[in-house]
Amino acid sequence: MKSTYQTQQRKILLNFLSSAHDRQFTIEEILEELNSKGESVPKSSVYRLMKKLVEEGVVRRHSKEDSRQYVYQIMESEECHSHLHLQCTECGKLVHLSHEATKEARQWMQGATGFELDQEKTFLYGTCTDCKKYK
Repeated sequence: MKSTYQTQQRKILLNFLSSAHDRQFTIEEILEELNSKGESVPKSSVYRLMKKLVEEGVVRRHSKEDSRQYVYQIMESEECHSHLHLQCTECGKLVHLSHEATKEARQWMQGATGFELDQEKTFLYGTCTDCKKYK
């Protein structure tokens, strides 16, 4: 019976992360969002499940910009590892750069500087279209 409960918690967490696939969350933000939707998952379970999901490659963990906190985001697919990401510094929205644009950026970087870019760990920060409207 316990494994069913854990499976249910995992489903709740994955459903939430999938519904917000273009955003990153701290554990606290995940808990707040789940509570606001009437889903109750213990904090310790979220930490344990997120660790397991990161190990499985289902979720990506990053250091939050200018912070010692981690943020988590579901990986949409294996292809998510093979392109660059743009992140809005206002709302946290994540935009997946096309494979062609990623290839061009990596080639330019290599040619201009000799530096080989690690696209899996690279984020480009700026302001998304929606947030620019309100500035």
